Amino acid sequence: MQGYRESFIQRLQRSIEEEWKDHDFYSRLKGDTSNRLFRDYIKHAEDDELKHYQMFQHLHFQLTGKYHDFEPEMISYRSFENGVIRAQQDEFKAAEMYREMLFMIPTPVAYQALFTAMTDEMEHATRFGTIYGRLK
Repeated sequence: MQGYRESFIQRLQRSIEEEWKDHDFYSRLKGDTSNRLFRDYIKHAEDDELKHYQMFQHLHFQLTGKYHDFEPEMISYRSFENGVIRAQQDEFKAAEMYREMLFMIPTPVAYQALFTAMTDEMEHATRFGTIYGRLK
């Protein structure tokens, strides 16, 4: 059981890092378009990523007694279109990981944060798909 919990904590730590990275990524990506709808969609995802980061840090604290400390990374992209494609792919991966983590939760307090993040990520993927579709 201890190994199971450690695996969950490791995934939670990776999630914390990814949520922070995506929040930063979207704050830069939204500046690369003048389209108001695109900016609104990206801002929505940016705000949710910060919310997920905070929820996961809180959950990490509840489970370990400390916040996860890490060296932030930055996502690079060549163009707005490339960034949108990357964002959608990352959102799909995150939703899948959170679904897997839901089946691993070591305590019921983890459910709300994971379910919220999983459904938000699916919504973000849809929004980025809409942006990409309008670029073509």
